[in-house]
Amino acid sequence: MSALQLAVRPDGVAVLTFDQPGSRANVLTADLWAEFEAALDALVARTDLKGLVLASAKPGVFIAGADLNLLANAPGPNDPAVRGFIEQGLRVLEKLEALPFPTCAAIDGAALGGGLEVAIACDCRVAGDNPKVRLGLPEVTLGLIPGWGGTQRLPRIVGTETAAEMLTTGRPLDAAVAAARGLVSQVTTSAELTEAAARITASPHGSDARARKLGPIHGAGALAPLERTGAAAEAVRVMVEGAALPLKQAIALETEAFLRLAGSDESKRLIAAFFASRKK
Repeated sequence: MSALQLAVRPDGVAVLTFDQPGSRANVLTADLWAEFEAALDALVARTDLKGLVLASAKPGVFIAGADLNLLANAPGPNDPAVRGFIEQGLRVLEKLEALPFPTCAAIDGAALGGGLEVAIACDCRVAGDNPKVRLGLPEVTLGLIPGWGGTQRLPRIVGTETAAEMLTTGRPLDAAVAAARGLVSQVTTSAELTEAAARITASPHGSDARARKLGPIHGAGALAPLERTGAAAEAVRVMVEGAALPLKQAIALETEAFLRLAGSDESKRLIAAFFASRKK
């Protein structure tokens, strides 16, 4: 059974809806990435589309993040299987970002970790007024940094201060704060969410947002020096060092840092604690 459903509206905007079968949440597994990539490959060949909206059929969830089982069982840092998983996601997001029409994520619930990284690879984001809307990168709480471009795309959208705060604390933003910080373009009712996202893809805002997101990071060198250690320090280091680089090179810097942390004793301990907390 497919985890993605495609519908094309009369205005030429495609709506790709994530609905992973047998799960209360959409979780980024290798299979889901493969299906997402196939859908994008089909969309890029179409000449009748004006834009793309990414949506979710899961109540209260956009995409909850990555499948942590592979990371929990990695034998150590720089594991080839983990590298393959990360590179698969990066390849798919690069295709999403390169689509020849504007893209918008319609978020009416949790967009966390890899879920937010999918959303920020889109040109725009619109949030619903669902109280479950949360946008965040909690990887630091698992002894990791984002691995699918989060350290580089996020500051290009919200600036370095907000990005550093999100990267080092792991705390998510609700819809109102996300809008105030520039992470989402608009907050609307849940009922109007897809319509609002479709309108944005058809507006000049969609194309303008893409140009800004692919540019350099401004102000990374002006971050106030703070005591940071472990994954938090690594996230800020990668963000700052990638600031002046083209996006693809900056993300490559992130990948190597992520792979040094994934499979470490600290990360596996924190992931095990996370799994244990969900069983209580």
